[in-house]
Amino acid sequence: MPTPTSARSGAVTAAAVIAILGSILLLLCAAFGLLGVVMMQNMPGNPAAQPPEVRYAGFVGVAFIAAVGGWGLVSGIGLLRYRNWARISTLVWSGLAVFVCGIALLFVSSMKFPIPPNAGEGTESFVRFFVVATYGSPLLIGVWWLILFTRKPIVALFTSPVPGAGALLDPSGFPAALARPRPPLPVAIVAWFLIVSGPFSIGVLFFQRFPLLLFGRIYHDPAGAIFLVASAAFCFAGGVGLLKLKPWAFWIIVSWQIFGLLNGTLSLLSPNYDALMKEILATSRFPHTQDYAMPVQNYRAFAFLGLAFVAAVLVILLSYRSRFLTASPADPANRS
Repeated sequence: MPTPTSARSGAVTAAAVIAILGSILLLLCAAFGLLGVVMMQNMPGNPAAQPPEVRYAGFVGVAFIAAVGGWGLVSGIGLLRYRNWARISTLVWSGLAVFVCGIALLFVSSMKFPIPPNAGEGTESFVRFFVVATYGSPLLIGVWWLILFTRKPIVALFTSPVPGAGALLDPSGFPAALARPRPPLPVAIVAWFLIVSGPFSIGVLFFQRFPLLLFGRIYHDPAGAIFLVASAAFCFAGGVGLLKLKPWAFWIIVSWQIFGLLNGTLSLLSPNYDALMKEILATSRFPHTQDYAMPVQNYRAFAFLGLAFVAAVLVILLSYRSRFLTASPADPANRS
């Protein structure tokens, strides 16, 4: 229920306004992006019409931006109304933003960007500054929100102010309903990321199929598509299971992360890694030229970024293993 006006927080209001304005900006970017994808295809006199794969990639990118904007808009409105689900939603977004943007900054700050040969002096520095600012802004906002929405006085504003809540009897004298067990917040963040990323990764199949790089060897279709669908299914089912405190989901995701960590590490250590990456990139359907091609060493950096993410997920799950399994309804202590 809404919090009384006298108990409102200026910091929460500021965070909500930033979330709403930022989300509106994302929705506008998605709208202009959609307009750009459509107009470029239908532009008269276009010497090279966009191939279908490029249009599909544009539509998927626009849909992702719009989804993030919608998520932020709904959460911002919920923050203004002091809904606890909005606080949790904001913490989930903040955790993902801090982790993803923080790791990305470690790489893009020293990465060599592909710049056209006829670009003016200082172009690369400007691009680097723009990319760092793009990742740095949500990182700083995420850190602020993680601190703000985990402070006890702020958390208290989002809880029910009705006397007797949490007691054995509710204010009417009837037995109070026990609070449903929830996974630890870091585990919930991991779960939501898996739920969102699973179906999103399947969308890649509509506009691009890369061969499968497995333990330093390349496997062509249909192995790549089958593996991607299986991975998405594991992620989605495991994410839902984590939110429902299912032990089987915990061990499935842990096993899948260990598999990914071993696969990525052995592939990166392969002496033929650069040649394998060039072979994979040669299968891309997107138009590219040598002048604009990204150096292979950048893809190695992105591979390390992916391994860091997989390792972080594994560390989070193992660190909260006891709390997760204890809160699970399958635990004997939670059975009535």
